[in-house]
Amino acid sequence: MKYRAIMLAAVVGLGASPAMAADFTQPTVEGGGQCLRAFRSPMLDLPTGQIVSEVGGKYDHALEVSEDRAVVYNQSQLFTWANEAKVSCAKAVGFLKSGEVNEEQVSQCDCFYSRMRLLMR
Repeated sequence: MKYRAIMLAAVVGLGASPAMAADFTQPTVEGGGQCLRAFRSPMLDLPTGQIVSEVGGKYDHALEVSEDRAVVYNQSQLFTWANEAKVSCAKAVGFLKSGEVNEEQVSQCDCFYSRMRLLMR
């Protein structure tokens, strides 16, 4: 019986630990916060040509950061956010190349890129 109580406590304790993946629970704010699914990027208010340029620039920079040896072998979450930004911006670029402005991908690109930049300070 005592063994069951210990196992139950261990399982409950593990379930209550914080997640280390990209967190969508808080809005993006200057100086902190996370990426909220309902976050709408201000880039979406720009003309399409400018969105293409902005997203492409964010992708290029995130790619560069994600391949930097100092970032890859660091214990910081910078590597995680650089890769999240790289992937979401690449998806947004793909949509943009097909003529579609995908609001979710553009917003994720912007938010993940902001998180990456925050960790670069």
